[in-house]
Amino acid sequence: MQKAFAPDNFPARVGPRSFLGLALVSQTGMSFVQQGLVVMGVFFLAAYHLSLTQLGLITTALSLGVMTSMVFVGITVDRVGPRIVLFWGAILAAGLSSLLLAVNSYTMLLVVLFCVGISLAVVPSSGTKAVFTAFVGRPRGLVMGIRQTGVPLGAALAAWLLPRLVPQWHLDPVYLLFSLELLVTGWAFSAVMRDWRQKGASKPERIRLTGTHWKQLVRPISIAFLMVSGQYILLTYSIADLSQVHHLSVAVAGAVLALSQVGGGVGRVVLGQLSDRIGGRRPPVLALAGGLATSLAFVIGILPRTAPVWTLFLIWTLFGFGAVGWNALALTWAGESVPISHSGFAMSLTGTIVFLGSSVFPPLFGLLVDQTHHFATGWWALSGLLLCATVMTVSRGRPGAGQRT
Repeated sequence: MQKAFAPDNFPARVGPRSFLGLALVSQTGMSFVQQGLVVMGVFFLAAYHLSLTQLGLITTALSLGVMTSMVFVGITVDRVGPRIVLFWGAILAAGLSSLLLAVNSYTMLLVVLFCVGISLAVVPSSGTKAVFTAFVGRPRGLVMGIRQTGVPLGAALAAWLLPRLVPQWHLDPVYLLFSLELLVTGWAFSAVMRDWRQKGASKPERIRLTGTHWKQLVRPISIAFLMVSGQYILLTYSIADLSQVHHLSVAVAGAVLALSQVGGGVGRVVLGQLSDRIGGRRPPVLALAGGLATSLAFVIGILPRTAPVWTLFLIWTLFGFGAVGWNALALTWAGESVPISHSGFAMSLTGTIVFLGSSVFPPLFGLLVDQTHHFATGWWALSGLLLCATVMTVSRGRPGAGQRT
């Protein structure tokens, strides 16, 4: 097996490090918009006088849009390749995100966010397939972890910048920034991909998924559905919790959230490399991430209102490591459970289920907090969900073993 970054016979217009770097930039650009719109919920909360349940529906609208198109995009990527899908998808995403300039009500906001979500599915579907196939015959855990670090990195940038930019710029210039960077980052990555039909690129094979393949997909998909509750509840409600319960300013609360996303990015790289070092076994490392997230969600629920700020930074960072760091492992596990010709479909299907979970759990968390008037209740319920996911990773069952080449 080749080393991950060996330059020989790498199927792209640039070397493996540059290719992976542009993949990371592309995913970061998408995440800055998709997760940035969730972070901006604190401004929508005030502008439209929303309840916490309605705040959660902002995440739901975006996630349902992504979920609606992701499997279709994954199948298209398997057939025509990621390059052409990402090129045209970047144009579509930039165009639809510009519709945010016309929003003037909460209902209209939800509709536009759904449409934006539909277009944003192009980036993760094409990006994961491009990296997964380009690094064929090389250790994938680390490179997929690095590529998926774009999600928390984009969220960290959004959490750090948007609470500062929006009060100064207002919303419209931020929406224009979203459209521009979606176009630039998408085109930059698509430009270094080889045409799907060229020599050296993977070609679609007509192989049907068997019952065994579907059985192997059940565990990573189910675990991903439960684990995403921590990732998106952390993103959606941290600023509200930190400002209302712990009396931090929005800017400081955004910094705490940003650092949690940095922790998640570190988690994706470290956990991916760890899974490579133990022979490509993803479930044990997923269990480690799940156990950490379970514990920290419970701890957040029992934190006193007067907890020192440094404690909040530390706890949220560790929570992000587990609650955000798991994602690349689950996607890689799913992709390795089927023949490589269907890896795009498998990872997109897993991504669809991830966004289903991200659309379901945040409003349920908000509803629970609205009904009990205590954020602690929501964090403890989240701890229970994450515990279920952790138990599933260590339950008896053979890990997916479709292909690792």
